[in-house]
Amino acid sequence: MRWLYALLTITPCLMVSCDDSEPPPPPPGASSTLDVVAPAPNTSKSGLAAVDLNAANSQKLNIPSTPAGPPADPRQAIFLGMQAPTSPTWLWEPAKNNMRVMNWIIPAPEGAEAGELVITHFAEAAGNTKQANIDRWSRQFRNADLPVQPDVSEESIDGMAMTLVELRGEYLGMGGGWHKENYAMIVAMIDSPYGSLFIKLLGPDETVDRAREDYLSMLRGMRLIGSSG
Repeated sequence: MRWLYALLTITPCLMVSCDDSEPPPPPPGASSTLDVVAPAPNTSKSGLAAVDLNAANSQKLNIPSTPAGPPADPRQAIFLGMQAPTSPTWLWEPAKNNMRVMNWIIPAPEGAEAGELVITHFAEAAGNTKQANIDRWSRQFRNADLPVQPDVSEESIDGMAMTLVELRGEYLGMGGGWHKENYAMIVAMIDSPYGSLFIKLLGPDETVDRAREDYLSMLRGMRLIGSSG
């Protein structure tokens, strides 16, 4: 009977998902989370570019650290061996969970709500494909009960492939628990030398629209430290 008791004790643990992401986040200004596909065990491929796992593991050992605390210069962010221009109007705050590398509160125009800009990094993530993330983010928006079609474009930033995804409509959040009308999300998926990098701007249309050019300048001005650019 001891073997039966042990089996009944272990079984519930095996039924729990390996997805360690947090519950559906509230809208920006509270405690939202970047909801990319979470890392999971894999035996062959990982990352946005489906890099071989052994290569990903070797890279993981050499991932540059991100300086703790607010940036010394509010016009520049340094993270994961990269540097990028930032707007001094963005309000840096400590990362809310260990998936985040850096985040800022984005000030709102008068009468609107603040937004949020979040940088998240995964050294390896099985199933973390571009299309899987685009599909996931698309399900978080709707327009008159219809799915929202994402605007997707491709660029190269300092030799790194970048996919830019933009969605607008009624924001439902990760689990459909939030209903925020006239919201926008812009996410950059970047194949960095150190794994999958995500930079997301989320908030009301007015807030995102005002911050959009500064956000794009951050992306297009991003450079690997030591790169001739």
